[in-house]
Amino acid sequence: MAYGDESKGHGVMSRSNQVVAPTLAQRRLSERLRAARVAAGRSQEDAATALDCDVTKIYRIESGRTAAKPADVQALGFTYGLDRKSIDDMVLLSRGAKTRGWTDNYLDMIPSDLSMLADLEANACTILSYSVEKVPGLLQTEDYARSVIDLADELPSAKRESLLRFRLERQERLLDRESAPRLGFVIHEAALRVAVGSRSVLSGQISSLRELDSDDVADIRVWPFSAGLHRWMSGAFILLEFASRNEPSVVYTENQVAAHYLESREQVSRFASMFQDLRNRSIPMKEFA
Repeated sequence: MAYGDESKGHGVMSRSNQVVAPTLAQRRLSERLRAARVAAGRSQEDAATALDCDVTKIYRIESGRTAAKPADVQALGFTYGLDRKSIDDMVLLSRGAKTRGWTDNYLDMIPSDLSMLADLEANACTILSYSVEKVPGLLQTEDYARSVIDLADELPSAKRESLLRFRLERQERLLDRESAPRLGFVIHEAALRVAVGSRSVLSGQISSLRELDSDDVADIRVWPFSAGLHRWMSGAFILLEFASRNEPSVVYTENQVAAHYLESREQVSRFASMFQDLRNRSIPMKEFA
C-alpha cells in the first residue's frame, strides 16, 4: 500500500532490518574524497595502498556506504596532495558523519531512503518536483495527507499518526526555513481530479495550492489533460540542487519496490531538461479550474 512520499509502496521497516542512509556529512565527505582522488590522478588501488586496506573499503567510503575515520581522511588527504585547510575541513566532516539528521526520531516508521530525502531537502537550495497521481508530500494539507496515509489500513493507527507527524514536520522544516529553497512543482491534472477523502478534503487541498502559489512560496503549475501525452511519461521525480559545488545535484525517483538516487551529471541533466519542458508546457495553478 502506498503511503510514502510520491508513489512508493515500501513497508514500515524496523531498526533491526533497516539499511540506514548515510548522513549528509558522510555523503559530502565521500564526494570530496572521490573528487580529490580523481583530481590527483590517483586510483582507488592507490588510495587502498595509502590506508593499507582492501580496495573495497575505498569504494565503500567513496560511495558513502562507510563513514571514513578522521585518521583515514588525513592519510588520504596527504596522499592526494591537499593543503592543510582542505584536510582539516574534511576531518571535521568525518567527525560529523556519525550525527544523524532530524529524521532519526522517525527511523522506526519510515524507509531509510525517505529519511535521506528529507535530510537532503532540508539542505537543498532548489527543489523541483513532478507528480502524477497525487499532490506531492511537501504540499499536502493535513487532511489530504491523512487520507493518503490512511490508505495503508494494514498499519496500526499509532504508526499512521507517526507517518502523518513526519510528513507535516518535513513540510514545516522546509517551508519555514530561514533561507527557504526555490521550489518548483508540476502536478498532473489527474492528481487534482482524483477523489481523496471527502470532497472538502480535495477542495481544501486545491485552495492551499493556490495560496502557496500566489504567496510565492512555490511556483506551482498543472499539466492539463488537454495537453495530452508527453515524452517524459516515466513517473514522479524530485530534483534537488545544492549551493555548494562540492554537493552534486540529485534526482530522487521511486516505485512500488524501491527508491533510487541518481547523481551522474548526464542523468541529472536529463531530468532537469525534463522538468523545464514540463513546466514550459503546463499552466499556472491560478488558471486551473
